[in-house]
Amino acid sequence: MVEVEVALITVDTRVNMPIVLLKEKEGSPKRVLPIWIGQAEATAIQLKLKNAPSTPRPMTHDLMKNLIESLDARVDSIFVHSVIASEGEGGTYLGQINLEVAGKKIEVDSRPSDAIALALRLEAPIHVADQILEDNGFSEDELKDSGKEAAKSALENLDEDALGRYSV
Repeated sequence: MVEVEVALITVDTRVNMPIVLLKEKEGSPKRVLPIWIGQAEATAIQLKLKNAPSTPRPMTHDLMKNLIESLDARVDSIFVHSVIASEGEGGTYLGQINLEVAGKKIEVDSRPSDAIALALRLEAPIHVADQILEDNGFSEDELKDSGKEAAKSALENLDEDALGRYSV
């Protein structure tokens, strides 16, 4: 089990879907795991990352937080523990919320995106199975290099008319 943090939310422009990037907290180079998520969960995660003021009415993850706190329970951690392979790229990740209620440990099945949104609200640690990072992640250096390559490719494909719109 490896502790991670939310590095950022981005969008896969090929399929117009949000991606949450989880990054190892320790290690060198740090590994990064992309998880494609729904728009609502991306919004909930992004609002918390940006420390946006709370909405007039609680969002689902705020409601979950309020319920957990009202029951005098706490989230010990969340855990992305496995992946179900699917046709094409990637697969479906499975997660759980590890709760403590009245001294009793309870594991609740969850989509990783919902668990992440909740963990951010309750400042609970986020863990990923090491094998998932090994099989589906990539190094932070690879992420930086791919960004440089994408920028270089975009520059190489600009024609003279497009270049004329920019001043140096």
